Amino acid sequence: MKISFTIFLAFFSVSVSAQRFNSCQVFGKIYVVTQKNLADAKVFVEESEGLSDVLVYQHTNRFYADKSGQWFFTNDKREANFWVYFEPVKGHADFSISYTETESFAGCKP
Repeated sequence: MKISFTIFLAFFSVSVSAQRFNSCQVFGKIYVVTQKNLADAKVFVEESEGLSDVLVYQHTNRFYADKSGQWFFTNDKREANFWVYFEPVKGHADFSISYTETESFAGCKP
């Protein structure tokens, strides 16, 4: 009985931590993967800023992508801070983003 309860607690803590994904911490150099099991985060792209969790500004210089919502897409997976998978189904994503053309608007929504 004690062993099964311990296994239950271990499984429960893993599933709870997966649900507490902090989308505000995803910034910097982003590498896009095509297999969701390799991703640090599964992201859904919203067309409307009002429905997204994070507004993303795409930097052309990797050194400026240093705050929440500021992403620089890299082709070098070794230098990436995060690996993301673009999920086509919103319900399967960890969070949703919308792109902004104004750098000062980027970040987590209150």
